[in-house]
Amino acid sequence: MNSGAINLRGGRAFLSKFSVLVLTLGLIPHQAIATTQDTLFLQYILNTCNTPIGPLTASWDLVSLNNLCGSIATAGPSGGAATPNDVSSNLGTVNAGSGAALRKKKGMRVSLEEQQEKKDKGASADGGGWGLLVTPQYSNSNRLGTDLENGYQSKLTGLVVGLDYRFSDSFVLGLALGQTKDRADFNSSVGFLNTNNNTATMYGTWLLSESVAIDGYLGNGNLKLDNQRKVAIGSTIFGSMSGNTTGRQVMAGLSASYQKDVGRFSLAPSFNLDYIKTRINGYNESGSDYNANLLALHYGDRSVTSLTSSLGGRLSTSYGYGWGALVPSARLAAMHEFQNRTRQISNELVITPGASYLVETDAPDRNYLNLGLGVLAALNGGAQLFLDYDKRTQDRLLSSWAISAGVLVGF
Repeated sequence: MNSGAINLRGGRAFLSKFSVLVLTLGLIPHQAIATTQDTLFLQYILNTCNTPIGPLTASWDLVSLNNLCGSIATAGPSGGAATPNDVSSNLGTVNAGSGAALRKKKGMRVSLEEQQEKKDKGASADGGGWGLLVTPQYSNSNRLGTDLENGYQSKLTGLVVGLDYRFSDSFVLGLALGQTKDRADFNSSVGFLNTNNNTATMYGTWLLSESVAIDGYLGNGNLKLDNQRKVAIGSTIFGSMSGNTTGRQVMAGLSASYQKDVGRFSLAPSFNLDYIKTRINGYNESGSDYNANLLALHYGDRSVTSLTSSLGGRLSTSYGYGWGALVPSARLAAMHEFQNRTRQISNELVITPGASYLVETDAPDRNYLNLGLGVLAALNGGAQLFLDYDKRTQDRLLSSWAISAGVLVGF
């Protein structure tokens, strides 16, 4: 038998070298637990090459599979069978999040602190029942690499435009439209992930008293993603995989705050709950050339759910001027993630539909801190200008910072 070919006799497709290779690596087909993505990927290919001919293989591209199995049989450094050290799959590049949702509620006209400033200084956006909010945003994230996922650096730019209406001195309801563009570049130049997210969010604020406020929001986002990952098995198969897909996000949040004046300072402890569910549709990759295309994967539908709480507070003070008031503030919150557990993404070679395997992701750090600094300028003419800086820290995998600025005018 030609050891580089698939043998269809006896109802079985196999490479004779693989029977020894599987035992040598200690990989029991469909049962072994791999410690890295590359080991898991090679095991999956070996299993596929040893799959018996039957109903499952009826839709397979056996010519392409034959070429793939033959290449792996000679992909090692000495012309022998490939080992995990010869494989670079970079499957962790498809696990990098789903695009950030614009959930910031900065600049809402009857946030507790601004309402207090209106009563004290007469300097808030109270020029009419309507309010217009425009705020650009920028963030930068760094994610450490692990055995399961590639590390990356991400840059996100966004813009929110909101319109709200003040129904009374204690209640505002509005709608914000936002767009973000996120570029994640993976370490060692092994690929990238681009995410575009268009969001529509309804938000509101209700002042229960001069000291207590409730904020809430409910939104929806439409995602568009495209990614690229580099692959190599020895020197025989190498190139880039590309793919694109769409998705959807549903997000909601609720927060409560209490304001207490301490001398010239204002202390506002708060509690927040934020929920976001992301669904990403399945898609096929395509390779940069024929050899690389042998490793193109199909990814199944997947979803991620996040539910976070934050307990913290804001310390602020105010300075009055002839033009209005300036309100600097500092924030600290302890965050806890209840959901977003480790998950398994279903994958299969495009040339062998139905022969799937699962790629596991890392579980997030459950507890971390958010720090923030901000300044609000409430002008006598009714406009508000603000600048905010937030930083995520004490997270074992992810660190990030974000800055947002904006203007709110009433009419």
